[in-house]
Amino acid sequence: MARYKDPEELVGFSLKMDRMLSSMLLHEQGQPPSMWRPPTDVYETSEDVVILIEIAGMDPTKIQVEFHERILRVSGRRSDRQSRAACHCLEVQYGDFASEVYLPGEYNIEAIKATYQDGFLTITLPKVKPLAKVIAVNSVQND
Repeated sequence: MARYKDPEELVGFSLKMDRMLSSMLLHEQGQPPSMWRPPTDVYETSEDVVILIEIAGMDPTKIQVEFHERILRVSGRRSDRQSRAACHCLEVQYGDFASEVYLPGEYNIEAIKATYQDGFLTITLPKVKPLAKVIAVNSVQND
């Protein structure tokens, strides 16, 4: 049984397992095995839901972002531009990628923003605050 003394080592192992399982699930869903899922963070602020995706080496015009029926889908293709005579370690993934996130709640679809900087795609979905309504209580007269 493996024992981890350093919590970061356990987190690293967990991330590797998540990537492996995501690749297997995409393959089971009929997607080609070359499809990969980039590391994705989803968090909230008081005003927004933010999705942060690590996809370095991309041309931002080649990234597709769609929001439909509460599912945010980011997809694209990262091409390997290097020619290699021999490989000693290959951990950077290339080819088609996709990341899907289910987002419950209501959002201002017209104000969704996506920015790409330093290898990170940041998508901001402004939350729609529900309107409060005072409801009058009527009495019913029994005859």
